Amino acid sequence: MDIDGATGKFVGFWAVLVTAGFSYQGTELVGVGAGETANPRKAIPQAIRWTFWGIFSLFMATVFFVGINVPFNDPRLDSGAQDASASPLVVVATRAGVKVLPDIINAVLLSAILTAANSNVYSSSRIMVALAEDGLAPAFMKRTNKYGTPYFAVASCSVMGLIAYINLSSSGAEVFNWLLNVSSTSCFITWVLINVCHIRFQKIMRVQGIPRSELPYLAPLQPYLSYYGAFFVGLITITCGFTAFIDWSVADFFSNYISLMLFAALYVGHKLICRTKVVPLAEVDLSKGREEM
Repeated sequence: MDIDGATGKFVGFWAVLVTAGFSYQGTELVGVGAGETANPRKAIPQAIRWTFWGIFSLFMATVFFVGINVPFNDPRLDSGAQDASASPLVVVATRAGVKVLPDIINAVLLSAILTAANSNVYSSSRIMVALAEDGLAPAFMKRTNKYGTPYFAVASCSVMGLIAYINLSSSGAEVFNWLLNVSSTSCFITWVLINVCHIRFQKIMRVQGIPRSELPYLAPLQPYLSYYGAFFVGLITITCGFTAFIDWSVADFFSNYISLMLFAALYVGHKLICRTKVVPLAEVDLSKGREEM
């Protein structure tokens, strides 16, 4: 696809939002640990603030560092290389001419990968346990050892990480793009639902006469930021694969929209089979579990 001028710049900007969103995946997992936190009313608000400022400073520092060292017209950025040589961080190390710098960057990246893997296994296994407790996953997923670790859930979620080795095949780059698009779109759907749930939560509090001052953490500029997040993330989710229509590609279409189609099918299927209904705002129980916290 070759589009010149302002249109091409906009297309490039919008198309890369999926990749950019992939980099921020996991920021929402701070809420998953609430169930295993000794004092969640105190710890979770602190964790939310540290997560925001930590990620903001880390990402901004990286972008600034790369921006002052790599010009936009460096040929290696658009070389079409399928390995890490086109990475801006690798280009920085090469341009700096410091022999030990690539090793330092590799160590930092390896540490980040291990941290991300640990977070993903933790969060996915706890979500699996929650599904099992609600009868939506096999009951044996709830089994824990003497340390409280749900070993069946951890093992089943860890096995999924082996999919990453597909990237070692001759078509590894194509497989990686597929996995990136599928996981990014899935996370975007999650972010939309988080915003929608937060909007509904605030409506429930208003209907039931519960003041926001009772909450241990007050998200800023609400409910406007939740509406903003739901709308724009939803817009990105729906239009993330628009390039497949400009230069039609069945593979690109499914890689961008398979998660959205699966979500719609599972949601509608669950509604039809389980016959669940939306609970009226005045009847939602917000007091359950508050005494334990």
